[in-house]
Amino acid sequence: MRAICFIQEVRNSDLTMRQQILICRKALRKLRWPCVQELYAQAGTEEQPLTLRPGVMDLLHAAANGEVDVLIVVDINHLYCGRPELEGLLASLLQYDVHTFGVKCGWIEPGGRHWMVLPNYDSEV
Repeated sequence: MRAICFIQEVRNSDLTMRQQILICRKALRKLRWPCVQELYAQAGTEEQPLTLRPGVMDLLHAAANGEVDVLIVVDINHLYCGRPELEGLLASLLQYDVHTFGVKCGWIEPGGRHWMVLPNYDSEV
């Protein structure tokens, strides 16, 4: 599984970008999935629609070109978007057979379904 990590900085977040990066990298090591790219969105961009945030267009381009199999995020809450936007992103990625994995919540699928939580995601990073 080739992975892309999406890291988003927001004001007053519970996790810094560095903490999110460490959590995602640890999960990738446990899962033995190579990371082909890390995408970052800076604070303030969470107010933009998800598809206009830095990195998301690169993600969709990589998905369309078959360069990635899975999107890794800390969890749904760290995408900072509403349910319709999330569903739209998930559907767009699934079109290219790219699934989304939240380290804290497992596989994220349309309709709010989740599977397989990674054990001990939050232990020492």
